[in-house]
Amino acid sequence: MNDQSPINDNQSEPMDRREARRQRRAERLAEPSRGGTWIAGIILILLGGAFLMQNMGSFTIPFKNWWALFILIPAIGAFDTALRTYRHEGTLTAPARGSLLVGIVLTLVTAAFLLNINWTFFGPILIILAGLGIVVNTMLRP
Repeated sequence: MNDQSPINDNQSEPMDRREARRQRRAERLAEPSRGGTWIAGIILILLGGAFLMQNMGSFTIPFKNWWALFILIPAIGAFDTALRTYRHEGTLTAPARGSLLVGIVLTLVTAAFLLNINWTFFGPILIILAGLGIVVNTMLRP
């Protein structure tokens, strides 16, 4: 009996799914320009350069809550996932809409911190918008 032949039919399906997952992962890793991970690297390089310039005295970061820029890293990743899902499926599916919603919420949170928006009203509005997005996404599922 070779390694690829299953012992029974119940075990063949999980082995096939695992192999398909390994193959998809290998394809993603073989072409790094398709993923959005390089965007996170660019953001970190730019932020590090800005901090270095500020420490050297040649540049001042105008935002009090500069650390909120780090929230943009997962937001950009969510937008990238939504775009790749949309391109793969050819339509705005539930996973693409979900990733888009996450990206929008994280971007709004970043903007609130950077612009010192009062959370008294913005926080509840953000929660309501996230809830509406989830409800709409659930209702639009095929």
